Amino acid sequence: MSIFSLLSQHVDYLSQRYAVAAKNVANVDTPGFKAQKIAEFQQTLSSVGSFQLASSTGQDLAAGDSNNKVYDVSAQKNSEVKDSGNDVNMDKEMAEVGETSRLFAVDMNLEKTFQRMFMASLKG
Repeated sequence: MSIFSLLSQHVDYLSQRYAVAAKNVANVDTPGFKAQKIAEFQQTLSSVGSFQLASSTGQDLAAGDSNNKVYDVSAQKNSEVKDSGNDVNMDKEMAEVGETSRLFAVDMNLEKTFQRMFMASLKG
């Protein structure tokens, strides 16, 4: 697996993480709504193994991966439940959105760095 593929998978994961947090925030006043959480990305990393240097086959840089994984979403276990039965914690959700934004920025900077390194290696 190339670093570009891994970054692409992580960006897909972060997009789904945003969607779960947005759904929680959108339902903050919905009676009986139970907040949800997404499975950790670490599960994908453990299945990857280790990276090794390899030459490019031309397919490494193919745009658009059709193998987008859908991560498991489950109920959060929030201790504070409102009278309506809703357990969304707005502070927790906004922290999740902030952390996801930070991780997106890290991914984009990593991708730019590896693209510059790749282009520099082509120029020789």
